[in-house]
Amino acid sequence: MFSYKEHKIISAVPLADIEAYFNELGAEEISRLMYEYKDLEIELTAYDSDVYPDLGIPRHTITVGGDKTSAEEFLTAFRFRFMSAGG
Repeated sequence: MFSYKEHKIISAVPLADIEAYFNELGAEEISRLMYEYKDLEIELTAYDSDVYPDLGIPRHTITVGGDKTSAEEFLTAFRFRFMSAGG
C-alpha cells in the first residue's frame, strides 16, 4: 500500500472523532478509511474491542506513510489533539 516508510500508532479515539479531525484538517478521503493529507497517505484500521469488550473501548491503528519528519509531525499533532489527562 505505502511506497515509503510507515509510521503507526494505536488509538482508542472513536472512529467518528478521528474522521471529523481529518475533515477539519482538510484531508482528502480517497477510499473508505484511506486519506491523503499534504504529502502523506493515512490508513485507518478499525478493530473490534478485545480488551474489556463490555466497555466498548474502540481500538484503531493509524498508519501514516510519507516523509519521516512530516509523518512524525502529523502523529504528534494527532496525539496532542486527543490527549486526555483523565477527564
